[in-house]
Amino acid sequence: MRTRHAYAAIAALAALQATAAQADAAWPKAHPITMVLPAGAGGSSDPLTRYVSEEIGKRIGQSFIVQNKPGAGGNVGMVYGAKARPDGYTLTISWTGPMATNLALYKEVGFSPQKDFAPVGMIGCTPNVLAVDKSSPASSLQEFNRLAKEKPEKFSYGTTGVGSSWHIAAEMLNRDLGDRLVHVPYQSPGAALTDMKGRRLDAIFPVIPMTVPHARAGEMKVLAVFSKERSSVLPEVPTTVEQGFPDLLSDTCFALLAPAGTPAPIVDQLNKALNQVLSDQASRTRIEDMGIQIRSGPPSRLQAYLDTEIPRQARLVRAMGVSPE
Repeated sequence: MRTRHAYAAIAALAALQATAAQADAAWPKAHPITMVLPAGAGGSSDPLTRYVSEEIGKRIGQSFIVQNKPGAGGNVGMVYGAKARPDGYTLTISWTGPMATNLALYKEVGFSPQKDFAPVGMIGCTPNVLAVDKSSPASSLQEFNRLAKEKPEKFSYGTTGVGSSWHIAAEMLNRDLGDRLVHVPYQSPGAALTDMKGRRLDAIFPVIPMTVPHARAGEMKVLAVFSKERSSVLPEVPTTVEQGFPDLLSDTCFALLAPAGTPAPIVDQLNKALNQVLSDQASRTRIEDMGIQIRSGPPSRLQAYLDTEIPRQARLVRAMGVSPE
């Protein structure tokens, strides 16, 4: 009897392995791939996601459908992506906030970036900036700081929410200013931008992809890039380091994830296709024109990023004095 059960178990396992092998061999021909974006349409991550999805699709011979899943700072989309079938037909493009910062901001996010996802690869990073209305008297980070300290009432700044990269960048500066900045969170980056241009806010701290078109149109002044090196799309703007603030650094990194358990051959094919996109000169130019500095590499590079960034973001959140919601 035991021998019969053992043979049955072996046969069942072999059948499962054969089915998995057949699925791996068929991928990605069965049907289009869903790319989950844990943000609404129109944000800074949306054009990057759509472009990268389209270019990967060309290289693997399958189309992509981008599915925007905003909510709870990206947690809604991340949960959706984590719980998808690990068959290579549902992927997620995410960024530092949902992958790292949210773990310190929320008591329960509903997923683990390190356990519930298989890292596919890094895409790139973009720094935050300090931007003010075109009519602001400030023309440098030092002048902004002086005005903030001299103004009788506190300066106000808008963000896309508590714990966002906008918020973290601003609070880094706020510590140097002696808590002279007042946080005003918004539901969308566009609303914060509108109020800043209407002088209802003194400043915003967006990432570069959102900043570039408005800066080039003369609708805002960018006073500093929160980076060690100048941006290739805003070369005229000095960095925080150049202006005497070597520790004032903040950026957002984007990455491609698959549900945990996705077969290694599929992850490898996706990583290969992603790196082909990021090494193609036309694609590099397109992505870098968005203000994103490319960071390609193997899945292990993304894993190493998560292993270091999650505790780093936790330290930043604690320094801001923000309690988990």
